[in-house]
Amino acid sequence: MASWRELEAAEPELAAAGWALLGRGIAYLGTVRPDGGPRVHPITPIRSGDELYVSVGSSTTKVRDLRLDARFALHALPGEDDEEFYLAGVVREETDPAVKRQAHEDAIFTPREEDPLMAFDIDRCLWSRWINVGQPDTYPERRVWRPS
Repeated sequence: MASWRELEAAEPELAAAGWALLGRGIAYLGTVRPDGGPRVHPITPIRSGDELYVSVGSSTTKVRDLRLDARFALHALPGEDDEEFYLAGVVREETDPAVKRQAHEDAIFTPREEDPLMAFDIDRCLWSRWINVGQPDTYPERRVWRPS
């Protein structure tokens, strides 16, 4: 597993392309329901310090799912040329009050103090886009990263 900073250090262009999409405000977080099925939630990622976070409502299905099964999939809204960015791994709850306070200050929205803050520990990352969209020679360009 790797932090956002480790992704940035290993693959700076990939991380920059990813944050350009994630930083627009809305992304989709996939979680695992208690019955093992998938669930998708709109969220606003937070980039703060060395980490990528999500602040989740304390009484939401998001937090219940993540506390039962920490696995996640995070997908940004598509960009130009159907550009996509995807992360998967596990979350861990951030309990340090100073770190949580800083992440809340860095958020583009106003999280509630009582809401849990989850850090994304990255197991894999995928970025893709289509070249020559709408032309006969359309093809995908893809990059995959996994921490070593």
